[in-house]
Amino acid sequence: AFSGALHTGKKGIIEESANGTLFLDEVGDLDLEVQGKLLRFLESGEFYRLGGTKKLNVKTRVVSATNKDLEAMVEQGQFRKDLYFRIAVIKVKVPSLKERPDDIMPLSKYFLVKFSSKFGKEVVGFSPEAQRSLMNHSWEGNVRELRNLVEKAVLTCRRKEITAEDLGVQADDGRAQGGACDECEPETLCFEPLDETGVDFEGLENALQSFYFKEALRLSKGNESKAAQLLKMNHHTFRYRKKKLGIE
Repeated sequence: AFSGALHTGKKGIIEESANGTLFLDEVGDLDLEVQGKLLRFLESGEFYRLGGTKKLNVKTRVVSATNKDLEAMVEQGQFRKDLYFRIAVIKVKVPSLKERPDDIMPLSKYFLVKFSSKFGKEVVGFSPEAQRSLMNHSWEGNVRELRNLVEKAVLTCRRKEITAEDLGVQADDGRAQGGACDECEPETLCFEPLDETGVDFEGLENALQSFYFKEALRLSKGNESKAAQLLKMNHHTFRYRKKKLGIE
């Protein structure tokens, strides 16, 4: 199977799940060839170790998950019908994060505590603007997107609270929500007032640049060449600075 492999093979996750549960995440992303192999295993319980030649058998419970419409994929020939019926014995539909807004802030705070501890940072909460950004976001990537967003925000945050700029999430119309306040027009950049807690002065420059980069991309409908022209720079410089600012 590969150079230097032993004929006995190497124990994998299927074998490790014996008498337990095998969780297959993003099963909708499997290509048709792998789907066929998975179907054979589900029907027989038999498999080969990676690099092995001996057929093995295992008894395990299989749980699979996906955020894709498998029934539509079956109709389009992108997912095997026989495999779909094999894994869909019991279906549990979890509503999207957008459909359960009451979970957004509790989950956000859970991830905040988790990553603050992991990275040794003293981040204790979200600013009001950050909370509004979280509640207004579309969350197409569901809980995984929220987790990754909070992790990034904790890493880059320089205050006790995560701000909307730290999150940098997009509104449903594609505008960046960071830096907005209730009194501002949608396309207007707003900054927090200076108070006794101080301000991250170095971060202001990044916030300003991020705003104009995102506005340029919005006006150009995502066309980087046109966005670069709006900011009076060449495409290479635009891409370099965009990456440096962490703009997706």
